[in-house]
Amino acid sequence: MRVLKNIVTQLHRWVFWALLSAVFWAWIFTLLTDTVPAKKVTLFVQTEDCRTEELALRLEEELPPGIKMVKVHPFSYMLFDNGELQTADLYVVRGSEMESLLPDFAPLDGLDWSGAGLEPYVAEGRTLGVKIWDAASGTGAAEDYLGYEPGEDYYLCMNADSLHLGSGDGAALRIAEALLKIG
Repeated sequence: MRVLKNIVTQLHRWVFWALLSAVFWAWIFTLLTDTVPAKKVTLFVQTEDCRTEELALRLEEELPPGIKMVKVHPFSYMLFDNGELQTADLYVVRGSEMESLLPDFAPLDGLDWSGAGLEPYVAEGRTLGVKIWDAASGTGAAEDYLGYEPGEDYYLCMNADSLHLGSGDGAALRIAEALLKIG
C-alpha cells in the first residue's frame, strides 16, 4: 500500500518525463527522416484522398541531381505546419480554387506538358497551371495516387517562391514532368 501511495504522489513527475521524452524522440525522428528545403521538392495536393507516401516514392524514382527526397502532403497538413505550405514547390489545386490562388503561382515556362495532352490554365497571358485532371473525360495524371473529386478539374501549379524555381537546378520542373507522366 505504501509503494502504491508513493507512486501516485509522484505521478505528475512521471507524466512530465514521459511527455518530455515523447517530444524529444519525435524531434529526433524528424531530424532523421527529413532534410533541408534545398534538398527536397514539396508537393501539396488539394484532393480529399491522397496516397502521399506511395506518390512520393514513385516521384523519387526520377530524382533530379542534388535532391534527396520528395515530400507529398494534402492541404489539410497545413493545419500543423502552415509555413511549409507557403514554401512548397508544387501544388495540385482544384479548378474552382485557381482564381483565388493565382498570385502565388509562377508561370510554367520550361515545363514540357504538351505530350500529356492536357490543356493549360492561362491567366493574364501567362500559363500558370496545367490541367492534371479533366473531370469531363475522367482522365489525367496520377489517378492511382490522387483521389480526384467528381466534377472538379485539377491543375498542377508551381509556387512563385519555390527554392527550386530560380535557383537554376530545375528540380521542381523535373518533378512536375514526372508527375504528369504517371498514368
